[in-house]
Amino acid sequence: AVVVLMSLTPSQSFASTPEASGAGQPTQPDDVAGAANTLNDGEDSLLQLPPSDPNNNDNIQSLKFGEALKLDHLGPIILNTDGTTRRIDNWETLTEREREVTWRRIKKRNAERRKKLEGSE
Repeated sequence: AVVVLMSLTPSQSFASTPEASGAGQPTQPDDVAGAANTLNDGEDSLLQLPPSDPNNNDNIQSLKFGEALKLDHLGPIILNTDGTTRRIDNWETLTEREREVTWRRIKKRNAERRKKLEGSE
């Protein structure tokens, strides 16, 4: 089961002044607070992500609307016979020659499978 906890209600999170959001302090409804206690099995705090460094722009890639993003480093997408897709698990361990051969074979096989799947619809 997936439980989503929000510390603020939408009206509180977008309030521009403390007066607009009531007392200015976020509150949790009883059902959310109860779910948090149940989820933590008695622990007092929720797990949190470590703080991020806003000045660290080394690996942040920006993308503008309409631009394409290539994910070639992840390897080819394999089209299975039932129409589902997957990737090669050990792509990063293949040699450059193995990658070239794999791209070529999968490209050909995907085209055949796509044609067959489109014909069966």
